Amino acid sequence: MLERGLKPFQTLYHWEMPSALADLGGWTNRDVAHWFADFAECITARLGDRVAAIATINEPWCVAWLSHFMGIHAPGHRDIRAAARAMHHVLLAHGRAVERLRGMGQKNLGIVLNFDYAQPASDAPQDIAAANTWDAIFNRWYIEGITKQTYPAEVLSGLGAHMPHNWQDDMKIIGQPLDWLGVNYYTRHTVAANPGAAWPATRDMPPSLPTTQMGWEIYPQGLENFLTRMARDYVGQTPIYVTENGMANADQVEDGRVTDQIREDYLFAHLAATRRAIDAGANVKGFFYWSLLDNYEWAEGYEKRFGLVHVDFETLQRTPKSSYHALARALARND
Repeated sequence: MLERGLKPFQTLYHWEMPSALADLGGWTNRDVAHWFADFAECITARLGDRVAAIATINEPWCVAWLSHFMGIHAPGHRDIRAAARAMHHVLLAHGRAVERLRGMGQKNLGIVLNFDYAQPASDAPQDIAAANTWDAIFNRWYIEGITKQTYPAEVLSGLGAHMPHNWQDDMKIIGQPLDWLGVNYYTRHTVAANPGAAWPATRDMPPSLPTTQMGWEIYPQGLENFLTRMARDYVGQTPIYVTENGMANADQVEDGRVTDQIREDYLFAHLAATRRAIDAGANVKGFFYWSLLDNYEWAEGYEKRFGLVHVDFETLQRTPKSSYHALARALARND
């Protein structure tokens, strides 16, 4: 990569908890913060001189909430106590890793957070409150923990009784300044109240816009919103990168080609949203499309295709899609 003039952006943790540590409780065990700092030091001692930037953790919402409350990703728990601890420990691990790497003199440290636009299902107060709760769980918990050294009251109303003892004492470590922020964005959800259900008592409404192969609404305005919101409310002029944005589509090779006009439209709509955010003052320094290749999409396996390049999973034949060529042309024109 260096020989080709590329700047490697490294992610230290993208959901690969070692089974030996998972057996000790994984993200529910406070010691995970020290395990992760040791890991960060080991990797950085070997590679730190060859990377342009380091992200500690990718998508802590997925690491903690999706995996310990909703039970969708590993370890597949549906346990509010486990979720509360994972929600806090994942940020403590981030803080400990930043502390360790800065002590080694490493520069350009950040974290990658994923964001999901929360649209109230109606103007009814209960639906607005439900959307605010979802926004607090998904979007505000991690960025506010880091930049404000606080957690949203809407989330603590449900998780507070299950949080680790004296968690407040960790917020200074969690709240160390970032050198950059990674923003992952894909979709929005329309959220309604779910009266009588256990906390958080929210429910998703059916999509009202065109969707991707994942069933996610295509809503580029959400990316513009989060980029401007992060700059305005949380990080100021700290550099922001769109570290993931893309869509899954049921692409097929026909006569040696893959035509994915829907992905072209998706990609350039989100690039335009990013440009609008820049024009509004957000200090966005780069955009990473997810992903270059069709790949293994965790709980979705190989079915969902996000790539700019089609991969035949039987032969491994690679076929650049029309979206790949469209992006290459745009880059050549410096659009």
